[in-house]
Amino acid sequence: MNAYIINMPSATERKEHLEKLFLPLKTKAIFIDAVVGADIKLPDPRYNETLYQKAHGKKTNLSELGCYFSHLKALATFLKDDNEHALILEDDIGFDSSFESVIFEALKHKKRFDLLRLSGLHNGNPIKIIQLGGGYKLCCNYTIQTGSGAYLVNKHAASRMLKALNPMWLPFDHAFDREWLWGVKSMCLDPMPVNQNVGFPTMINSTKELKLPFFKRYITVFPFRLYNELSRVLFRTISILKQKTISY
Repeated sequence: MNAYIINMPSATERKEHLEKLFLPLKTKAIFIDAVVGADIKLPDPRYNETLYQKAHGKKTNLSELGCYFSHLKALATFLKDDNEHALILEDDIGFDSSFESVIFEALKHKKRFDLLRLSGLHNGNPIKIIQLGGGYKLCCNYTIQTGSGAYLVNKHAASRMLKALNPMWLPFDHAFDREWLWGVKSMCLDPMPVNQNVGFPTMINSTKELKLPFFKRYITVFPFRLYNELSRVLFRTISILKQKTISY
């Protein structure tokens, strides 16, 4: 299994940090040159700016486009290798010595998931499906879980994501958390084995000043979010019930 690590060519300190973490592991670290947002020229056929503003309520942030396209680049690279699974990682993460062993433990149940989340920025209300060793549990998130710093995918998930997530009209970690629309089975580990806050400054430019006026967001963003969250709860309830009742 390979780990495809998204790394800005200029972020040498981050690369060295990940190289040290992977040195004792069996998993091979392959660094993917990140797409530099500042180099993207708009309009771009990979990005729907109108829909982005209506659904996300912000003006375009080129660094978010760079992040998004970098994940798609990593997924496309994985589809060219011969392995059944791959790790997709951002370069500002950290993990301890249990990282690889818990992933191999989870893969004993690989029929249950196409996408396995290894990090997150919200609680996500994980519902336990399988108890693993070392205090870890294989779970399904019931509510929103942003953050895409680390995840495991199989070929089916990577292929479906490349199709469903093009063009971009949400930030990647928001689009990434809508797996029910792609025909992909998603699970997570609890506790999350990957830390997304290891002290490196973010390379995503601040978006607070990019927010559209409240009245514009109220008209389109809030109805979309209501629909999105209701859909999430409905489909994840169904997914959890299936996971609880089906024996693999």
